[in-house]
Amino acid sequence: MAKQMGLFADGFEITNTGLDIDQESDWEGWRDAGQSLNALQEVMPFAIGDWIADGHRFKQYEHGFWDIVQETYPNLALKTLQNYEQVAIGVKSSLRREDLSWSHHSIVAAIDNESKQQSWLEQAVDNKWAVATLRQKISESTHITLIKGDMMEVLPTLGKFDLIVTDPPYGVTSNDWDKYDPEPWIKAIIPHLAESYNLFWFCSPHYAASLEMLFIENGLPIQSRIIWHRRNMSMGSKSTKKFVDSWEMILHAGNRDLNFPEEWSDAWFDVQTFAVPQTNFTDKKLHPTQKPEALIRRLVEFGSFPDDNILDPFSGSGTAGLVTPDDRNITLIEQEEGYVGITESRLGIKRLVE
Repeated sequence: MAKQMGLFADGFEITNTGLDIDQESDWEGWRDAGQSLNALQEVMPFAIGDWIADGHRFKQYEHGFWDIVQETYPNLALKTLQNYEQVAIGVKSSLRREDLSWSHHSIVAAIDNESKQQSWLEQAVDNKWAVATLRQKISESTHITLIKGDMMEVLPTLGKFDLIVTDPPYGVTSNDWDKYDPEPWIKAIIPHLAESYNLFWFCSPHYAASLEMLFIENGLPIQSRIIWHRRNMSMGSKSTKKFVDSWEMILHAGNRDLNFPEEWSDAWFDVQTFAVPQTNFTDKKLHPTQKPEALIRRLVEFGSFPDDNILDPFSGSGTAGLVTPDDRNITLIEQEEGYVGITESRLGIKRLVE
């Protein structure tokens, strides 16, 4: 690898930790650089990942972008190439360590905090940790507990929670898991509410009235009826017999103050406007009914306090775990193996039990 350091194409230079790129290079230069890079021997994944990530600045060529990448690297699977890009984006070149493998960096790429990434990489160097050891150490230190299983079976093994944020199935997709059956879920959750608590529960407008009656019948004091306005999901939609819906309900029940910031803003309103995650957003869509990171972060931060215990019993792709501050503990329950795996990769953690 050392023999291949330096300029290998106009505007592109291989370094010990990836690729330095001249942002003045054009589309043709970018494609030529990819082909030249592929012709080299033992090129590190970071260099390939940096090259792929750089290609997105040519927005006019986004259509068919990954076809071009695969044509350039026909011997690498699409998933591998996408993983190279994600890790290259996830770990800035200034944080990368020459004395650690790419696999070490791939583990910390999911951590959404640069100082924590740097700390873990430094510890891996100082202690000569293997990749498996680094993964285990990170998993042991996290404030997030991930459990694979049915919440109805898992909940009885758990304690009480100061905040529950949940987005249960409500029959908006054709997936087998998307079955709406809220009453047993409510009855299962109630014994696990702390004496002083907040509860946020997502639901479709179609079921809002009946869900509210279930809350009342089960003694859950409703404090707010929050509207999540998701306009981008509805743009261009047409309907002949009704207005196009552009919102979903979040029922808020509890007997505890909310942790509002001191400075007033429209974040206090019961109408919250956030875009639905999309594959071309930073907040990428990883689950068919995924909610926005910013919205879940607001519910978690406003609904809890430091040292609180938080629960998401239908955690999907793990968004609640991603946005929960380090000074609070959160338990995620998810029964679908695919989404448990996505959560592990996204949050850089391992499940507690199978």
